[in-house]
Amino acid sequence: MRWKIVVGNLGSILKLFGIAFFIPVIPAFYYVEKPILFNFLPYNALVYIFLAFFTITIGYTAEHFTRSENFYNNEAIVLVSFTWLILALVSSLTFLLTFTFSCPVNAFFEAMAGITTTGATVLSFPLESHPKSILLWRALLQWFGGMGVIVLSVAILSKLSRGGLSLLEAEAPGPSITRIKPKIKETAKSLWYIYCLFTLLLFIILLGAKVSVYDAIYHSLTTIPTGGFSTHSNSIAYFSSTVQWIFIIFMIIAGVNFSLQYHVFKGRFKKLISDSEFKAYLFIIFIGASILVLIGVKHNILIRDLIFQTVSILTTTGYTTQNFDKWPELLRLFLLFFMFIGGSAGSTSGGIKVLRILLMFKLIKRKVIEFANPNRVLVVRMGDTVVEERTLETVAIFFGAYLLIFSFGALLMVGLGLDIISGIAVSASSLGNIGPGLGIISDASFRNVPLLGRLFMAFFMWIGRLEIFTAIVLFNPSLYKKQSLRRFLNIDFRIP
Repeated sequence: MRWKIVVGNLGSILKLFGIAFFIPVIPAFYYVEKPILFNFLPYNALVYIFLAFFTITIGYTAEHFTRSENFYNNEAIVLVSFTWLILALVSSLTFLLTFTFSCPVNAFFEAMAGITTTGATVLSFPLESHPKSILLWRALLQWFGGMGVIVLSVAILSKLSRGGLSLLEAEAPGPSITRIKPKIKETAKSLWYIYCLFTLLLFIILLGAKVSVYDAIYHSLTTIPTGGFSTHSNSIAYFSSTVQWIFIIFMIIAGVNFSLQYHVFKGRFKKLISDSEFKAYLFIIFIGASILVLIGVKHNILIRDLIFQTVSILTTTGYTTQNFDKWPELLRLFLLFFMFIGGSAGSTSGGIKVLRILLMFKLIKRKVIEFANPNRVLVVRMGDTVVEERTLETVAIFFGAYLLIFSFGALLMVGLGLDIISGIAVSASSLGNIGPGLGIISDASFRNVPLLGRLFMAFFMWIGRLEIFTAIVLFNPSLYKKQSLRRFLNIDFRIP
């Protein structure tokens, strides 16, 4: 392990991230938040400016450790894992220095919930009572965390692009990175262009639907990354039915593989139509929404609310239009099941991902056929491509690891005093980067979760964002040896 490379490039990322602190200075000045001089100079603005220079200075200092060499896989894994932790720690200073929280655990939880696009919160309600700069900072955390600070860094910092593929494989919010350009740096830029374009498009459409400028900016920043933070305590229920349908459409779009979206922009619609995961993704949404509608209309629940919550939970966005914890038990059970699914691989969604679920079903189907016909040799295909046995084995292991970690989290929460339903929901919501759940977190608020439980769930969000393996492998001593880890963690999900 060459720690100089890890520390130096972490410094480059911090230096870049520090620029983001200047953005909430604008609402802090505009709304004159906590004036301390002549009823004009806002205290909150000074905090953001200080943190911007503080982060950039630390990053610039650490950057001097950098050596221009390619990354080994183990160095990429450590860099990515530490990046999310350190960015959450640095971001939490915003909440502490603005006196939003006095408890460091709460500040760290809020920052981690933002940057992992989980959308859980420990802010006091009503949300409208908090300074707009603080709320905007939460949205920015989700927006940067959605596509990934690492992807942004690879797109901008040339030195990181030398080891960019290793970084993207370790950081990517899905089980695949598809090289859509000859150079990985160009791939990262293309993904960010699409990400920014959809954010801008949603902003314009929301303005056209008579949403305020601030709300349009805010919810554009939290919808495309499937984050779920809102400026209103009643979330998307605050807006008109037309606006809610707009959010439904864009949540579905955000759950699609960004590589497929790139091909659509290039006019390659056949890529989208022929993609097995995309078809499975739409099928799951259609079936899930249909089931909830068939059950819910009997209980006088609006069809729009049923469809909205199906899409919101399946894509792990976490917006709400109703307190679905008051819905009939069967509906709540389906929503709990949806928490494990997630969106497409290569999207900003959390959860297990549709691709893995599809492969798992194919693997089970093959095993059933083999039991009936022991001499028959079968392969698993995705479209016309044969999936390698190593990939199938990794998918099966991922399922086992995901369920084990979820079960541990649920047991831990119940052990800390939560009821069974709440304990299960807290663990599933945190690991799947969702936000709201059942029981005491039906409004995405974790204020009633014990302090120790919040700390553990902050790390669950981190584990879920890193797709399990990247976090688990940190505990393997061989990771820190000098040689490449390719033989230890060679996870190749590149399925066209």
